Order: sequence, then C-alpha cells, then structure tokens
Amino acid sequence: MARFLQLSDLHVVAPGTLASGRLDTPALLRKAVDALLLRLPAIGPVDAVIVTGDISDDGTTASYDRARAELDRLGLPLLPVPGNHDTREGFRHCFGDLSFIPETGLIDWAQDIGDTRVIGLDTLIEGQGGGLLRRESLDLLAQALEGAEGRPVLVALHHPPLRTGIRFMDAIALENPEDLARTLTRRADPLRIVAGHVHGVFHGHLGRHSVCTGPSLCSAFALDRRADAPVGFMSGPTGCALVDTAPGGVWVEVPLDHGDGPFRF
Repeated sequence: MARFLQLSDLHVVAPGTLASGRLDTPALLRKAVDALLLRLPAIGPVDAVIVTGDISDDGTTASYDRARAELDRLGLPLLPVPGNHDTREGFRHCFGDLSFIPETGLIDWAQDIGDTRVIGLDTLIEGQGGGLLRRESLDLLAQALEGAEGRPVLVALHHPPLRTGIRFMDAIALENPEDLARTLTRRADPLRIVAGHVHGVFHGHLGRHSVCTGPSLCSAFALDRRADAPVGFMSGPTGCALVDTAPGGVWVEVPLDHGDGPFRF
C-alpha cells in the first residue's frame, strides 16, 4: 500500500500581485501547509505528495520559487504534473532537480512508491485552458502499465477525463478522454485516476477505472449547471485529498477549514 496527499491548483503568483486580482495565493498556500503540518499526525503516515497542476498562476520564476519553498516544508517526496496555467520551462525550473522529471519534451513520468506505481501525465497545451494527451504520453502510460505487474496503479493528470456540467470548465476540459480510456483497456484490474483543474470534488468513472478530482488550495467553482451561470470563482471551500492505495483504501477530501471541535456526543 501507499498513502498520498493530493494538492491541486495552487495558482501561486509573483510578489506584489494577486491571482485574478483578488487571491493572495502565496499566503493561502502558506496557510494550507501550516494546517497540514498540524494535521499530519492525525492523518497518519504519508508517503508522498501528488501535485495535480496549476502550481503557478502567472508562469513567473518567482511564483515557482515561492511554491516550491512552501511545498518543501511538508518534508515529503513531491510528485508533480503540470496544469494549464503552468509553463514547462517554469515547471522544470521548479522541479527539475527531481530525478524523474524529463529534461526536455513532455513532462510525463512513472514512479514506484511502496507497492504502488504512480504515473504522471502531461496534458498542458501552453497558452490554452484545455488539455490534451499526446501519443508520447499515452505510450509512456502503456509501458508503465505493462511494468506494473498487478500492483496498485495511480494515474495523475491535471485535466480530468470527465465533464462536470459547469459550462465554462467543460469548455476547457481534456480533449481526448477516449484515447486515455482506450489505453487503459490493457489494464485488467481497476486503477484510480486523480486530477485537478475543476477546483472541486467530482467522482466518476472512465470504463472500470475511478476518477476523482481534488479541491483547490485557493478557490472553488460553484456547482451551477444553468446555461446562463455566471463565470467566476468562489473563495472557498478549499482543501486537498488523501489517497490510500491499500485494498479497500479510499480517496477522501481533507477540508482546510474543518470547523471547531471535536465535541463530545
């Protein structure tokens, strides 16, 4: 088994600026890490941190430096994938010291953590909001699945292979979930797909495989499926997730503001 924290959609900005003109995302990330450091003893042992994209909001070197400094405070191995707000150059500046991050090209990787194979896939189309899985990424996925030999598998990517019903987010979704589904048919046992991008918790399936999206550390999107729903974000709820790959293990949301208590029943 292995246990992972999933952090997503940090949207860190350079000093002196606010994400979307409103969110002090470096401060929000610092507050989130502080909260997690206090709660890790209760959560239990964690083997690594999966970061499902949008580490930076503006692509600046300063934003990536701030993000990495905060993430390193967790003292856990980092397993990041890029999101649509990231740039590959900035991402490599931030995480290029990690041995499994490719020096050039797409940022796809596979790592074994405990008995679990974690596969990170690059869906970034630089300069656009939507995502795409290229043939190279799907080939790496196929090879990594063949080498998993029946062990638990966790696939991490930014754009989830599902639709939320939120119009403005579905307009910038993953373009080719069917290609991912086709590649995953070679895996007989169910695996888990974790993603970000949609700033909220959505559960679904891609064939026999479960899909879970993590909340953002900085903002949320209202579940409003009306055709004339306003385009914009909410300041919360924010959170992250805990993923356990043991038999019977669960994906569970970890709210960052979980109220007072515990109180006796």
